[in-house]
Amino acid sequence: MRKRIAVLCVATVLAAGAVLLVPTVTTDTSQGDTRVLGITVNGGRTILVGPTEPVTFPLEVTAEDGSGIRSVSPIGVWGPSYGVLKASPMKCTPTSHTVSVCRGTVTVDPARKDVYNDEAGTWFVDLKVNANDGDHFVGQTAGGFSLKRAARISGYGVPPHADEGRELTVKGWLNRSFWSDNKYHGYEGGTAYLQFRPHGSSHWTTVATALSDPTGTVTARVRASGTGEFQWYSPGDKWTGSAISPPLTVTVAAKPGR
Repeated sequence: MRKRIAVLCVATVLAAGAVLLVPTVTTDTSQGDTRVLGITVNGGRTILVGPTEPVTFPLEVTAEDGSGIRSVSPIGVWGPSYGVLKASPMKCTPTSHTVSVCRGTVTVDPARKDVYNDEAGTWFVDLKVNANDGDHFVGQTAGGFSLKRAARISGYGVPPHADEGRELTVKGWLNRSFWSDNKYHGYEGGTAYLQFRPHGSSHWTTVATALSDPTGTVTARVRASGTGEFQWYSPGDKWTGSAISPPLTVTVAAKPGR
């Protein structure tokens, strides 16, 4: 239903003669020697969005024209499943007679339903760069970036003390933000690695791999080999961010005679 409404909104806006920043609506074409030298979204880092808190991230466009750059407008961002976000007005600062760096911000607020679960993934910048002499550059996929659902993972089941060689059942709960109801829920089918760090070491070693069940629970069975810490690490995927659990400490008593 939401996607159908989005299509109807596009048709309505077109009928009214307004400008909507989605690639299927942009009909202008580039003209002259205006070009984009680079686009940076959030400093090149993945944007992680939780279930409720708004996230504002920077957008930077470097453009060039023989006459200089007047403005970057209109500009917006779009993603999967009709996802559209609005960018703030861009402020352009000349770095030479021909090149300018234009900066703005984009805010995504899941509580206001700016995004839905199926809109996580690869997003793009849609823009028009305007030069002082009337030339312009139009780009519908001028720069790509990753917007993902934030994830969390907890760990439990490690006893504070264990005998050497004892089998330990270590569990965790992998969950991610659901923009549909603004809560965290268990994430099924996610990969998680159980890692161990011996006491006094800074190096983590993967000792088991698990896939989360329908509730988001991950389970691994390992032998107690020495005093140290366990943690769960989930690398995430194209739609979901990575997560690391707090460390779980175990003190292991060596077998007699050792």
